Amino acid sequence: MARTAQELFEGHGLQENEPLLRGVSGSYLFDIQSVGSWFVGVDKGKVKVDRREHEAADCVIQCNEQDFVDIVEGRRNLLTSVMQGRVQVQGDLALAQKFHRLVGAISERRRGAM
Repeated sequence: MARTAQELFEGHGLQENEPLLRGVSGSYLFDIQSVGSWFVGVDKGKVKVDRREHEAADCVIQCNEQDFVDIVEGRRNLLTSVMQGRVQVQGDLALAQKFHRLVGAISERRRGAM
């Protein structure tokens, strides 16, 4: 279990050609308060993670580190967190929903590997 956003991005579990994102193209900027930003580009399932802020992303997700870790590890629901004001999403909400589904699938994949 990861304790930091850095650990999650280093061992994110996304494959270079992620089957779960086969039909997805777009970009995410994860802005983790007091920690930093990560840019994730997806092009029809090909994933690239970069540890720097880019000028523009299709979907920007902002939150504190603990909420981010809890969401990615499946302890907190992204959409519920948005409604509670714990997470802010700007831009393409459809991409945010796809991220939500991807997080669930990765959590299931990790549980199956244990």
